[in-house]
Amino acid sequence: MSQRKILPHKIYAVVNQKGGAGKSTTAGHLAYWLNQQCSTIFVDADGQQSGSPWMHDLGINIVGMHDPEQLFEELPVLARQYDAVVVDGPGNAGEITKSILGRCDIAIVPNRPSEFDLRSSGTIVQFVRHVRELRGGMPEAVLFLNAAKGKRSVLLREAQEALSDCPLKLSKIVINDLTCITDAPGQRKTVFQMRSEQASSAAAAYNNLFKEVLQVLYDKKIS
Repeated sequence: MSQRKILPHKIYAVVNQKGGAGKSTTAGHLAYWLNQQCSTIFVDADGQQSGSPWMHDLGINIVGMHDPEQLFEELPVLARQYDAVVVDGPGNAGEITKSILGRCDIAIVPNRPSEFDLRSSGTIVQFVRHVRELRGGMPEAVLFLNAAKGKRSVLLREAQEALSDCPLKLSKIVINDLTCITDAPGQRKTVFQMRSEQASSAAAAYNNLFKEVLQVLYDKKIS
């Protein structure tokens, strides 16, 4: 876990234009990670609401919002009440996603290293770019490769090359496709709480990814 003091009133959005990218799993682990350091609330904006029961089991504050106007109005209110607001976005690039991007401080974009997912990533990148034009460069954004089949696979290498010219920051941290991550919600735990070599590896990867996300925010604020 990061020992650095969290700057208050941050809205973290985990977004993608398609389902199955790992948004809820990422958002859930981020919310737990942040909640160990500061007051955190999980905003479930995904129509499937798969993250809410998991967060409830972990004792994290939850609110469900699926209306674009409500999200746009209420996210700043929540950011004044909590140090960290983690938004689990829907599995599509629509009005809800636009509202989330219109309010968040940073967008975290999980992307599977498959040809289909890489081709479809252009939509969310375009959304972020358009909102940045309207918000004077905000939100910050980090894209990372998720559910990768091994660190040295040809597919992973090709995906990294394909995203090398992406206008969003491409994280060097890769989250591998591990059973412990997939099983975490069903076990009512996060990998940070599991006791296995695989879970320790996953926890270390998430820890590095989330520290990188914080670093992006700190640099933005401090510079």
